[in-house]
Amino acid sequence: MPAIPPFMLKKLYVKGSLRLEEGTLALDMTNPIAPGTILAFRGMEIDGQAVPLERLTVVPGGEEARPASDISPEAPLSFPLNATFALRVTGVPVEPGVRNLTISVVVQDVGPLDIPVADEVR
Repeated sequence: MPAIPPFMLKKLYVKGSLRLEEGTLALDMTNPIAPGTILAFRGMEIDGQAVPLERLTVVPGGEEARPASDISPEAPLSFPLNATFALRVTGVPVEPGVRNLTISVVVQDVGPLDIPVADEVR
């Protein structure tokens, strides 16, 4: 499986999109690399603390929200080139300030990826 270097993975995060929306942490992801299919979300960490998968929701542009735990090889998430989706984290208190996140996914034809995000929550 091809490896994607970390500097490319950082481009998946929309810089400046890390925000609090009514107590929910949200961020935007975009795909400037190549069309892909997400087969699973393996989890997320915020400042080294694991976030339970049931707290993550994916909101693809123009589509209904999907629990990240529902994304599977049988029900994948298409991630076309230049597409954007929001990722929301509920029930996990996050204070404003600089945060380091890792979003772990499994992508068809690529395998497991850990996407690094470092930004300021606003």
